[in-house]
Amino acid sequence: MPSRKWLLCAALVGLGFCGIIGYLARRGADQEQEIQALRATIESLRQSRADHDASQIDGDSPARAEGSSTSGDPQTLADSAQGKTADDASVAGRAAGSFQVLRDLERVSDSDRRSYLEKLQTLLSGEPEAEDIAIASRFIFEKAADREGLPDYALQSLYAGQRDPDLRRVIAQVLAQRGNSALLNNQIAETQAKLSSNRPRERQEALAQLARTHSSKAVDAIAPLLQDPDTTVRLEALFALRDTGNQQHVHLAEPLLNDPDPSVRTLAADVLASLRNLSATARTNYSRADIEAELPPIANP
Repeated sequence: MPSRKWLLCAALVGLGFCGIIGYLARRGADQEQEIQALRATIESLRQSRADHDASQIDGDSPARAEGSSTSGDPQTLADSAQGKTADDASVAGRAAGSFQVLRDLERVSDSDRRSYLEKLQTLLSGEPEAEDIAIASRFIFEKAADREGLPDYALQSLYAGQRDPDLRRVIAQVLAQRGNSALLNNQIAETQAKLSSNRPRERQEALAQLARTHSSKAVDAIAPLLQDPDTTVRLEALFALRDTGNQQHVHLAEPLLNDPDPSVRTLAADVLASLRNLSATARTNYSRADIEAELPPIANP
């Protein structure tokens, strides 16, 4: 039978072990909170730069100043509130019909024998709204395996006729999943050209676009920005590397463990841990999850 002394030692060891586990769990939670805070900081800085650039271009127009002087008028406020209510109602009604539009795109009937391509072209004609882009992106994603109903040439035609970067990315991703990476390679090359901008905000936006591809083919474009002189750009480059790289790219993030900025060092450690857990073939081919993760959101899911 164990002695009382032995039982006491065992209890103390157990308590110590539990303490270590608790410390590591708290440390992991704290680090994740810090990473999320870094994301929020980058987004805030990006928006601040966007607002600053807009103000530099637009200036304070007379109309804007006039609007400021009448903003306290009761009738103006009432009209504004009424207009906002009408806009909200319009958005709600439009969103409520979004999934009906998706079903109508799918449906084939005697009264509507248009192909999927023809229906999508109608939906996206003129200047499509964000909701139209989201609906089309979701439909194309859901039809990724339907090569007969939505063949490659139809997707290529849609890509050529659209300017929205999210829709073009989804089309390129679906084609890459089917084994045709030409459009995805073109999109990465086009985005890479924006990385040479002398505006940090534009470099950040280009990196964010590359991150959404979830393709290891984007890593070569991202890598040089890991040494960018702007701290927020280096942070964005690390996030992009985490979303596109695998264990073969660990060496790209390792130097940033010695970065002069503590936030960069913290994020670099997190990125390294993520990349080391991915095989050398991760993100070299597309999965449905990769595409779905970056679909433009439908307003009323």
